[in-house]
Amino acid sequence: MKEKLLLVGAGGFGRVVLEHAQKEYDCAFLDDGEKTSADGVPVIGKTSDIEKLFGEYKKLMVTIGNNALREKLYKRAEKCGYTFPNIIVSSAYISPYAKLGSGIVILNNAVVQNNAKIGDGTILNPGVEAHHDSMIGKYCIVYTNSVVRSLTQVGDRAWIGSTCTISTGAEVPADAVVEDGAVVKRVTDQ
Repeated sequence: MKEKLLLVGAGGFGRVVLEHAQKEYDCAFLDDGEKTSADGVPVIGKTSDIEKLFGEYKKLMVTIGNNALREKLYKRAEKCGYTFPNIIVSSAYISPYAKLGSGIVILNNAVVQNNAKIGDGTILNPGVEAHHDSMIGKYCIVYTNSVVRSLTQVGDRAWIGSTCTISTGAEVPADAVVEDGAVVKRVTDQ
């Protein structure tokens, strides 16, 4: 019998995570919309039910793309005692020397190299690369085919669009928004 996993958010990202989570877990959703199910999986309540459902569910994953809201919901769930698994798609490569937090989603063909650090509640979309010795903070989202190069620091709750390059040694501050296709270069002394 599979362990139960409560997915918070039954929108598009929640349904993507569901496809991979169902391989290991018996899933149900919480969602603040009017849905009663998503892809055949029941929506059993609203986000206001997180506390009430602890006990019946011990594992939880927040599947909402909004970084600040995802952080807030994880912190509420943490106070209850939930644990947060990582959902890592089998086509992703994670170095055995990488350091991963909890509640992380790593999707198709993503790469996390040696000594890269990925913070709690962070989402790496398909094709993302986190190169060696880089650090992506907590509750970040990095969209498709973006590259976070070596020795880079990405602050908590940063939003990095698709096909971006964060150059070697660059720093992205907390709560920053990096638009699709941007290149963030390291500032060097002249």
